[in-house]
Amino acid sequence: MRARVCDLLGKKPNRQARVVTFSHKRIKKVQHVNLQWKRFFSEALNRNVRLRLSTKGIKTVNKMGSIDAAAKKFEVDLTKF
Repeated sequence: MRARVCDLLGKKPNRQARVVTFSHKRIKKVQHVNLQWKRFFSEALNRNVRLRLSTKGIKTVNKMGSIDAAAKKFEVDLTKF
């Protein structure tokens, strides 16, 4: 099973979060990353690439214009996907 990690940015779950109840008990909780399966067309590989990205990662790819530019910036090898 794969870990809940963004393939592009490397975002991981926050395990430091706490919930304070009405009686002021402090309970640890996990805040998971909002991960989505997303398919992009890579012009360098000339095929579709399916990544598990956080929503922040999807916005980053859209801002940079292509998955190839984003992968080059964050040093991700797209041939694995």
